[in-house]
Amino acid sequence: MLEIGVQSRGIIRENAIEEGYRKIKQAGMTCVDYNIVSPKEKLEKLEVSYYKKHKECAAKHGLSFPQVHAPLLIYETNGAYKIDYILEEMKKSLAISSLLGSRYLVMHPLELAFELGREEEKKINLEYFGALAQEASRQKVMICIENMPYRENGRVWEGACSGAREAVEYINILNEKAGEECFGACFDTGHANVLGKNLREEIKTLGRHLKVLHIHDNDGITDSHQLPYSFSGAKSGACTTDWSGFLLGLREIRYAGTLSFETYRSFTSFPGVLQVSLLKFLHSIGTNFSRVICYEEVLETMGATNKERPMKRILFGAGKMFDVYMKEFGGKYPPDFAVDNNASLWGTFKMGIPICKPQDILKIPENERVVIVCNAYYEEIIEQLRGMGIDDYELTEEILRMNGKPI
Repeated sequence: MLEIGVQSRGIIRENAIEEGYRKIKQAGMTCVDYNIVSPKEKLEKLEVSYYKKHKECAAKHGLSFPQVHAPLLIYETNGAYKIDYILEEMKKSLAISSLLGSRYLVMHPLELAFELGREEEKKINLEYFGALAQEASRQKVMICIENMPYRENGRVWEGACSGAREAVEYINILNEKAGEECFGACFDTGHANVLGKNLREEIKTLGRHLKVLHIHDNDGITDSHQLPYSFSGAKSGACTTDWSGFLLGLREIRYAGTLSFETYRSFTSFPGVLQVSLLKFLHSIGTNFSRVICYEEVLETMGATNKERPMKRILFGAGKMFDVYMKEFGGKYPPDFAVDNNASLWGTFKMGIPICKPQDILKIPENERVVIVCNAYYEEIIEQLRGMGIDDYELTEEILRMNGKPI
């Protein structure tokens, strides 16, 4: 299963650093996306600086830093932050990432399209990132370019690398020039959602280039950084973010990185006394996400066999979810038979699988069967199984990722 982490922002407070890490660990998280607000220390002083304290506190509670977020410094041709200054700060951020033991540093592209046009923006960004490749290689930290939108005149616009195709183009150019893999992608669900992107297709396009995630929710208009499933359509009730597509995309590319939540506005808005409860709930969402993404591993575990007595897979349900299961997993993990409460189906076959009555489950010894609930009315099915004395069962991945259930 995948590691689950959360951003430091809104949780790790300056006057109670260790307490923040303790709360994160208490909730079940295993890692932290460390947010660099402003790297003020000089490189030669980092080992005895503020960042060493964070590393020690995290290590004390068994937490790691798989990814770090660089500070946001807006480059404007006539602004306060000049390119040389920004480059120096990003090099410091690479050093901080290395100090914290992080493999990845998330960085934003420079926003210059409104000032200089997209072609000039691309040229400057490639020069900007390219100027950091040597330091990234030296620090053994990969720079992950985030899919950032523009916010201008009260509207959201496409930004540099906000689309997966452009991000892949950037990454390929930069890695080829560097002569090694110094650059990857950070996919931010909220940014993709406000830009109306197809999350599943964007993830599939990023493919092997996708190294880290920023997971959070919004209403499709404002970048709110809230918990997943927080927003739904007023009429439809459906989620404004396609979480199902997001999870399927990650499964299709066999994503093996961290599920890192960037839901800091939830943590700054909820009362502090509820933070641990909120973190535990967020961890449960991450556990659910991981189970869907890694469902093939779940099936392998469920179907653990020995040559003398192979386990039998039994699907409870022969409707639409049966079809989904067979399409996604039926080839590699076919059921031995299915059961259904519809008596008219007993004795028939569907996709070559015999359909039996539920009581036939009991003909298979408990230690030789795996019952997989494959029905939208899973709560009722679970009660039925328990009434039959069957307490050992699993859910299909579609149940784990479905929004609501039929009424």
